[in-house]
Amino acid sequence: MPKLPQSTRGWILNRRPVASPSPDDVTLTDLPLPDLQDGQVLVRNTHMAVLPSMLGLMRAGPLDQRLGVHGPHNPHSAYLPYTLGDPMTGPALGEVLASRADTLQPGDTVRHMLGWREHATAPADTMEHIQPKGLPPSLFLGALGLNGLTAYAGLTLAATLRTGDTVFVSAAGGSVGSLAGQIARLKGAARVIGSAGTSGKCDRLKAEFGFDAAINYTDDDLTKQLHQAAPDGIDVYFDNVGGDHLHAAIECMRHHGRIVLCGMLSQYLSGGGEAGGLPANVSAAIGKSLTLTGFHVFDHLDGVPGFAEDMPSWIAARQITCPQTVFDGIDRAHEAFQALFHGHTTGQTLVRL
Repeated sequence: MPKLPQSTRGWILNRRPVASPSPDDVTLTDLPLPDLQDGQVLVRNTHMAVLPSMLGLMRAGPLDQRLGVHGPHNPHSAYLPYTLGDPMTGPALGEVLASRADTLQPGDTVRHMLGWREHATAPADTMEHIQPKGLPPSLFLGALGLNGLTAYAGLTLAATLRTGDTVFVSAAGGSVGSLAGQIARLKGAARVIGSAGTSGKCDRLKAEFGFDAAINYTDDDLTKQLHQAAPDGIDVYFDNVGGDHLHAAIECMRHHGRIVLCGMLSQYLSGGGEAGGLPANVSAAIGKSLTLTGFHVFDHLDGVPGFAEDMPSWIAARQITCPQTVFDGIDRAHEAFQALFHGHTTGQTLVRL
């Protein structure tokens, strides 16, 4: 049996960022690996995911309370803000190197929440055994993971997507938005519109992901562009941004339209200030009889009818594209995280370890 590592490298949080993330917020350091106890496994991480919501976990405090990240009335309080001086966490994929549990064996592929490090020791019952069945394992951190489930459940459950709907997706080049637009098309939407921040991303939305129209929100007034892309209005808005995007969507919604509040990227970047809050025209939701639904994927971790069947079959049939931006090496993990907020990534952002 090869000698097992006694330590690993991982990222710890030094200070809480105020605005955009900075390299000074974190440190890559050596972390001890405790001896295996009964029921535990040692995992060598192969991939980790970085997510915009991690900025809220770094900040903690009032922003997390407003976004509902944790608290006594949130059943998902296990997804807690990061503690200063401790290793950060997040979705990761790895290979079991050693096991003192009956349920997992060396060589097994597992998905878990101890990312931001090269190795992890944890109870086996906190690890999910993954069987790729010919699909790229990294997809289990994206289309076959929380992001795919978020897009699928957000559309089919929260938005009650109907055949013939016109759908608008903000941050459509991101990890959730790029999948949401494609799922909407596959589930019968008549027209799918996405927003992104560069002309290159807008081109990809149409050419690779099957969007009918793409709006570059840096080009012109967002509401004007959305009216032009959907002159008859929109039925469903999948909101990953909030702020000006939510304002534009409310302006363009048809009566009895449905808005899914999935993410508030503008609020993450503003530090939770008013710039990322509810828009001034939110009262129009009354006159238009709109439905605004707060949506969190942790309400659906037990699975959604159809997801486990639809997503793998779509991928295998090449009916859906799963974009990834991959950074190599634990040293580049925070660089990958920063890239999320500068428009330098498309689809799921991963670090290959």
